[in-house]
Amino acid sequence: MWVSLARMVNDSVMSDVVLSVIVAFGMLQMVWFSVMLVRRGVSPTMIQQAIPPFLAVWVLMWPVYVDVRWLAVGLFILAIPIALAAVVKSPFWQHLRIAWGGQDSVSKDTTHPHVTLLPQLHLLFSLAVAGAWFQTIPEFGFGLALCLCVAFPAAYWVDYVSQRYGFFVLGFPAHPEQTLAGHLILIVMCTILLCWSLHVYHGTDWQLLLIATLIVSIVASACRAIVAKQWNAFVAMLGMGAVMWLL
Repeated sequence: MWVSLARMVNDSVMSDVVLSVIVAFGMLQMVWFSVMLVRRGVSPTMIQQAIPPFLAVWVLMWPVYVDVRWLAVGLFILAIPIALAAVVKSPFWQHLRIAWGGQDSVSKDTTHPHVTLLPQLHLLFSLAVAGAWFQTIPEFGFGLALCLCVAFPAAYWVDYVSQRYGFFVLGFPAHPEQTLAGHLILIVMCTILLCWSLHVYHGTDWQLLLIATLIVSIVASACRAIVAKQWNAFVAMLGMGAVMWLL
C-alpha cells in the first residue's frame, strides 16, 4: 500500500513537471515567433496583443496542476526572456525587445546606458496576481487570468476597428483611443468568463452569478479607462479580485 501511495505522489509531481516542460516549450515558441514576425515588418502592437491569447492556452491548464505552486515556474519562464531582452545586446534579443515593447523600448542613450524593462512586465505582474488568487481561491484566479488573456485583447481589437470608423470614441485622458464598443465587449466577456469559472468549480447556475460578475466586470472597465498605458490590466486584476472577494 505504501509503495502504491509513493507511486501516486511521484506521478502527481511528474505531471506538474511535464506541464512545466510543455509551458517552457510554448514560451520558447512565443519568443521565436515574436522575433520572426517583427523582422518581417509586423507591428509590435499586433504582436503584443497576440501574446495574452497565446498564454490563455497555459491558463486553461491551471486546473490540471496538482500542486499550484508550480505556476511560479511558468511565471519564472516568462520572466527570463523579459530580462534577457532588457540586458542582452545581441540582435535576437533586441528584436524581441522591439516586438514586445515597441521602438521606444530600445534606449538610444549610449553615454548613460541603463536597463529598461519591457512593457510586457505588466503582463507578468498581472498573471502573478491572478496566480496568487488561484492558489488562494482557484475559481477567482482562473476567471481573472482568462479575463486578462481573452477579454482585454478582444476589447483592444474592438477599439481598433471602432476607432478607424469613428464609432463612439470616448476620449478618456489616459486612453483617448478607447471606445464604447470596446468597453461593452470587455464587460460582456469578463462577465461570461467569470461566470464560467465559478460554474466550473461550484456548478452554480449562471443566472445566480450574473449580478456579482457584472459588478466585477464594470470594475475592470473602470480600471482600463482610468489607469494609463497597459498597466491598467494589472490594476484591474487587483481591483477585480478584491471586489470578487468582497462580494
